[in-house]
Amino acid sequence: MTEPQRDITYILHWGDLASTVRMLAAAKVLRAVHKRDRIILLTTPDFESFLKHCPYFNAIEIDALPDTRPLAGLRDKRIKLNKPSRVYDLVGDADSRKLKGLFRFSKCKWHEAAADPRSGQHPVDDVAGRLNAILGTGPQHYPLGGAPAPDASWVDFLAKKSRMLDPEYFGLNGPFALLAPAGDTVKAPLRWPQEKWAALAHELLQAGVTPALIGGPDTREVGRYVSHNTPGARDLTGKAKLAQLAGLARHARFVFGEDTPLLHLLVASGVPALALYGNVVDPALIAPRGEEPVVLMHAATLAQVSPQEAMAAMRFAGGFDREPAAA
Repeated sequence: MTEPQRDITYILHWGDLASTVRMLAAAKVLRAVHKRDRIILLTTPDFESFLKHCPYFNAIEIDALPDTRPLAGLRDKRIKLNKPSRVYDLVGDADSRKLKGLFRFSKCKWHEAAADPRSGQHPVDDVAGRLNAILGTGPQHYPLGGAPAPDASWVDFLAKKSRMLDPEYFGLNGPFALLAPAGDTVKAPLRWPQEKWAALAHELLQAGVTPALIGGPDTREVGRYVSHNTPGARDLTGKAKLAQLAGLARHARFVFGEDTPLLHLLVASGVPALALYGNVVDPALIAPRGEEPVVLMHAATLAQVSPQEAMAAMRFAGGFDREPAAA
């Protein structure tokens, strides 16, 4: 007996890591609503290695923005042959709207649910309200922080298959915190000085918590500086993939970082956080969202914030008292 044909739902999304993490909140809702559908994420290759493990999608297609017209034609032909029942546009730009023309004469329902930067809302709250309006469920407007947060706790299932997500794989034993500095591509006034990262690492070690520096290749200078000047600190900069970092966050006591896209992934994984902002009118409208508390510190020049103030904020967030999300 053959399995009945399932409806196909496309989700369109591409962007930086922060917007990709926010997209997970919408994807979780759509997975719950369209339980029987084959859900395909149309995106770019940037975060495929992380998203391919996500249970909200049945498949991922990474040619959303092909370089040449022949490739775009192949993409369009494939999408037409799939005959999707519905498409959710979570991008809302000229490229995604071009795809709408593929379904001009089809029965496919096109739903525009991208966040509007003029709405005055956090993108997660904005998109959640738009989806509710489309689906006919829940409120169409959420107060700040009212919508369900992005959830990356599903990395626990991946951790059961690979020890490369375990803290021990990175030499972390006992309580630890993740420090996520901005890279050297960020302007100096928007970065915390290396000396303060080293001082904070020392304070954490004194409190019995191992500091682990994480980030991409552009953060290696900070990682080397801190590990050299603060014996006991772990330098993991440039050494872990996104799924591994999410797995580490599931075991961490808390995370601290400047306004970086990576912080969004760590918070969505389920860890309290301290986020440091400079030159931002209202950090709450762009802050990372997760199930655990996120404390926002705002200073015109980030160097004004002391390691002692950072430690106090971490204690306020409950990081020293909590048990990790993944024991």
